[in-house]
Amino acid sequence: MTASIRTRSELLAEVDDRVVRMKSACGQFDQGNLIEAMAVAVQVRALVHHTDSPLDPRELTWADTAGVTHPKCMSSAACLTLMKIRSGPQGYAEYVPKLDLYPPAPIRTRDGGRIDRGSRIPFDHWWTNPVVRDCDGIDYSRKQLVLALADELVAEGDPETTAARQALADSSSLGWVLASDTGSARTAFERNPVQASVRQIGYEVAESIRQQRAVIEGAAVLG
Repeated sequence: MTASIRTRSELLAEVDDRVVRMKSACGQFDQGNLIEAMAVAVQVRALVHHTDSPLDPRELTWADTAGVTHPKCMSSAACLTLMKIRSGPQGYAEYVPKLDLYPPAPIRTRDGGRIDRGSRIPFDHWWTNPVVRDCDGIDYSRKQLVLALADELVAEGDPETTAARQALADSSSLGWVLASDTGSARTAFERNPVQASVRQIGYEVAESIRQQRAVIEGAAVLG
């Protein structure tokens, strides 16, 4: 089989198209269409995980707004999100993405060090760092969250994607976010950090690409 050849301009155009699609889904999410987190996940997957990605994510560094879950604390954690309290008789708390509303406080790295929140880190760290912990003390990475949500909208079979979805589905506190029942799913979206976390990952991806546009333009290679 002859490998397809893409010009530099074609690769850059695909990156731009994916980013536009991702930002559009993010905007829809911010307007309350929370199921758009799945569309965000699909575009993130296409940019940084898919074998036919228009860029090599390992050639870039990636904005980290989360740090890692605390290795000595087993309580649940959602490092990519904030907790928003809704007041009133029907008041409740919900998870929301941080976007750029995060303090310039240092965050923990996987090696035990500290960096400023929003600093860029190597792709392998960014993609696999533990950023969400469920009530059973099980950690989940950006990779697992993105692949789990993308799975339902991705046509081709991908063992890693299927495994990530199953791992999330098995979580007693997070798995219900994958419920097919519309009412249950809506409640899950509001009370569960997974979708807001994926929305924040979309923010990190957009920022990383924006900050390194010149690097991407210089690194585009024929595929």
